Amino acid sequence: MPGYMQEPINLEPLFPDRASGEPLGGQFLRRLRDAIRSGFFLPGSRLLPSRELAKRLSVARNTVTSAFEQLIAEGYLEARLGSGTYVTATLQNTQQRQVASRQPLPATAGRLAPVQDALDIVGASFGALRVGAPDLSAFPIARWQRLHREHLAQTRAHLEYGEPSGLLALREAISRHIAQFRGVVATPDQVIVVEGAQAALHLAAFVVAQRRQRVAIEDPCYQNARAIFSAHGLALQGLAVDHDGMRTSDLPDDAALAYVTPSHQFPLGGGMTLARRVQLLKWACRTGAYVVEDDYDSEFDSHPLPALQSLDSSERVIYIGTFSKTLAPGLRLGYVVAPPHLAETFRFTRTITSLGASTHLQATVADFIAQGHFSRHVRRMAGIYERRRRIVLDVFARELPGGFRVGPAQTGLHVAVMGPVDFDDVRVANSLTDGLRVLPISTQCVQRTDCKGLVLGFSAGTDDKVASAARTLAAAIRASERAFQGKGGR
Repeated sequence: MPGYMQEPINLEPLFPDRASGEPLGGQFLRRLRDAIRSGFFLPGSRLLPSRELAKRLSVARNTVTSAFEQLIAEGYLEARLGSGTYVTATLQNTQQRQVASRQPLPATAGRLAPVQDALDIVGASFGALRVGAPDLSAFPIARWQRLHREHLAQTRAHLEYGEPSGLLALREAISRHIAQFRGVVATPDQVIVVEGAQAALHLAAFVVAQRRQRVAIEDPCYQNARAIFSAHGLALQGLAVDHDGMRTSDLPDDAALAYVTPSHQFPLGGGMTLARRVQLLKWACRTGAYVVEDDYDSEFDSHPLPALQSLDSSERVIYIGTFSKTLAPGLRLGYVVAPPHLAETFRFTRTITSLGASTHLQATVADFIAQGHFSRHVRRMAGIYERRRRIVLDVFARELPGGFRVGPAQTGLHVAVMGPVDFDDVRVANSLTDGLRVLPISTQCVQRTDCKGLVLGFSAGTDDKVASAARTLAAAIRASERAFQGKGGR
């Protein structure tokens, strides 16, 4: 068969570097992806069976099968029933261009390469326990389509350039929404509409930080925020998180920026106490630093503390929100609330970095909020998500082994399962099959080595699928503990 990997074969690019400290699962995934991208494994070639490949590389078979599944999802590999796993044939043109190119990377691109490698190691969650994904089957499609059709009549106007900072009607609707839900007081001029929280973080970093300045971030921390700050050339300083949020007493005086998720810390859960919020704001006022408050899923907290921004009297907080968790990530809409003295700068920066999101989409969302559909949808989904969260917690209460616990004060759309410091969370995350993967907490850490566990969502599947997936995860944790103890551990 053309392209079939016959003996003898050079597997050198796939052999793990066991002295590097990089988790074997992420390392094998990265090495296999790079080998395919470089053309080492030709398009259409058949890979060795997972069992044989794992044996030759001296890794667990689950490490290989998990990487296969991830690369199938990314389009690099394809599984043929009864035949095996193949490199996707349509990658040929892309690979030829990559192999032919020997040009050196410019400085900025070179700086981004390790950031990309770090995200590749972390990987993504998927399946019924996918993190941060709303239940799109419950999206109020009929109401949405009606508003969408109404705005189609104004298509000609929507084809013109819009206001880069966002449609006024949407900025007004957002201003009312965050005042009602989060106590955030802001004029529409302080609201800048962007393409999701990622764009909001880029905008904030662009405006208030310079390359090589220090940014204080939670440890562990949301991996995409870390990546953005690294891409901007900022020096990351992780501050440990406990039950009360970031340890604000450890804040460095030389940081230009602090990034926090105070309402629902990602990934551990829990909220920052009022005392620490006050301490954080006093630090920002004293040092002249800014605080980026990522309030990504606070609408689904039944008893949230006021937003950090609502306590800020010195204009040091940059507030970020998103519709990705409340409505749908595919809308690509989020927003920044700039401090009054920075509002004009944020609007100007938005103009020179982007001329704005779809005006038609913004008009639809504005009406969706103004007519009350949004608040009703959030209230309805809050009840559904709370039920599914309870399902997951009930499964874990019965089936998690000793030494494991659910993280603090869980609200929002994810929970964390905390394990012992010697728990191999990466291996367990990579061992899951049947389209299921969760996030290992150790890969979200900045400097800490004592934080092990798994982050999982419960909003993307039905009640039954979430319950089944939670049982599968608990069984995988138990199996890992049995294997560890069988080797004389703990």
